[in-house]
Amino acid sequence: MTVGSDGRRAAGARTTLPAVAHLRAPVRSGRSTSRGAKRRDAIVGAAADLFARHGYPAVGMDEIGAAAGVTGPAIYRHFESKAQVLAAVIDTIIDAVASDEIRLAESASPCAELSARIEQYAAGVAGRRELMAIFVREVHHLPQDQAAALRQRQRDLVVQWRDLLGAVHPSWSRERVRTSVHAVFGMLNAVGTFSSPLTDAELAVQLTGLARAALTLTSPGA
Repeated sequence: MTVGSDGRRAAGARTTLPAVAHLRAPVRSGRSTSRGAKRRDAIVGAAADLFARHGYPAVGMDEIGAAAGVTGPAIYRHFESKAQVLAAVIDTIIDAVASDEIRLAESASPCAELSARIEQYAAGVAGRRELMAIFVREVHHLPQDQAAALRQRQRDLVVQWRDLLGAVHPSWSRERVRTSVHAVFGMLNAVGTFSSPLTDAELAVQLTGLARAALTLTSPGA
C-alpha cells in the first residue's frame, strides 16, 4: 500500500505490512533442526541478558557461548559474528511489536485497526524493557546491511500507521499525520530509556492510552 499525496490511504483498502527481510543472521548449517533452533534461541537469550547488563562492546562471543551452554567454536555454527547475534536480538523486538498477525474483522475501521496495532506495540515494548534498552543503546553497532534491513522494517511500519491515521483523520495534513506517528513511536520506544515500577500490563495500558490520546483516536470500535 502506498500513501497518497495527502497522507491518506485509499478508501476501502486494507492495510498490509510489506514483506521485508528479517534481521536474523543466517545459520551456517544447511539443516534446521528443533535442537539447533533451541540452541540458537538460547544463544540469543543469553546474549540479550549480557548486552543488557554489560553493554554490547564489553561482551565477547566466548562469554555468550558460555552463558548459553555452547562451548568452543560451536556458537559459530549459528552465528558468524557478534554483530549477527545483536541483529538476532533486535529482530526479536521487531517481530514482537510489528507482527501482522492481529485478528480483526473484515469490517474493522481504520481507527479499530490502528488501536489494535498500538496495543500490540505497547504490550511488546512494555514486556521487553531490557531488550528495548539494547535497541536504543546498541543499534548503531549493527553492520550496514542489517542496519538497512532494520530501517526498512521501521519505514514499513511507519507507513502502515500513517495510512491508518490519515484514514481516521482525513482533514489532517500529510505533515501532521507524519509528525504525529513519529512522535508516538518515539514515546513508545522511550520505554528502553527509563525505569518504571509499573507491571508490564499496567505500563502497556498507560502507553496505549497516551498513544491513542496523542493520535486523537475515539473508541477502538469506531
